[in-house]
Amino acid sequence: MHGSTLTCLSIVLLCLTIVGAEVQPTCRRITGYTVCDKKGTLVDVTQQDFEDRLEILALNLLAIRENAFKNLTVTRLNLGLGNKISAASRQSFHGLEKLERLDLDSNVLPLSPNLFAELTQLHSLSLIFNKINKIPKDSFAGLTSLMWLYLGHNDIESINADSFSGLSSSLLFLWLNDNKISNIESGAFSGMTELTRLHLENNKLTSIQTGVLKGLHKLDGLFLEENQLGSISKTDFKGLIGLRILNLQSNQIASIEQGAFSDLSQLEQLDLRKNKLTEINTGIFNGLSNLKKLDLSNNMISVVQPSSFAGLPALKTLNLANNKLSNVDRKKFGLTALTILYT
Repeated sequence: MHGSTLTCLSIVLLCLTIVGAEVQPTCRRITGYTVCDKKGTLVDVTQQDFEDRLEILALNLLAIRENAFKNLTVTRLNLGLGNKISAASRQSFHGLEKLERLDLDSNVLPLSPNLFAELTQLHSLSLIFNKINKIPKDSFAGLTSLMWLYLGHNDIESINADSFSGLSSSLLFLWLNDNKISNIESGAFSGMTELTRLHLENNKLTSIQTGVLKGLHKLDGLFLEENQLGSISKTDFKGLIGLRILNLQSNQIASIEQGAFSDLSQLEQLDLRKNKLTEINTGIFNGLSNLKKLDLSNNMISVVQPSSFAGLPALKTLNLANNKLSNVDRKKFGLTALTILYT
């Protein structure tokens, strides 16, 4: 009987030892920090030395526990490659008050309201390749210092009017390229008064809703290549008075309404190659007094009038290659600044 009791006690102690061993996190030193994770969850990060950059990569992390970061002074944090983080909350980023750059690329982290609200000093947030399919209201609320937001290479289908609600007007660059966006509601970008670059290339846009780009007076570059735009109307780019670069290549544009570019007096580069244009009507390019480079190559243009390029006094480079034009006489266009013509 006594031996049996000892055997049972030994088994219990062994089980407790095993359980105790299972709950112990794995800790490692990474460039001045102690990083501890348990069963795929980041549970504790403490600072040992002053290092402004921390890369926690290839740990197969699935989640970040609340309050895992212990008042770090780190300014750059990379939790990207080699992790598959799918669970995090607002408190998961508590203790990172000095953070300026956060990279969460190649995870599977869904957005949620106020997710990054603790990061008031954040300048750059990268969430590319995260399989994000929607942007809930207030997902970026509290990011009062954000200037760069990378949301490319996801599965976003629609940008709603409140998708960027709560986001500071300090944003300068927004990447929404390589998604599945077919709809952008009017007012989606209305609070981005300082925005200078907007990347929407390689999506599924068939048109630009009236008012979508309203208020973006400081926008310098707009990239809409590789969408499914069929036409350009005179309201599409209205009010973009600071725009210098407009890329519309590789769409299905067959018509451009007269006056479509009339507000773009600062535009220097216009790319319309690889579309379905068949002729260049007089007045299409009215207002482009500062345009220096115009690419119309790889369309189906068969008719160009002497007045087709009227109002382009600064044009230096014109590309008409790979169209259906039999003879092009540059002298008839009246382009006094033209130095390069491709036919």
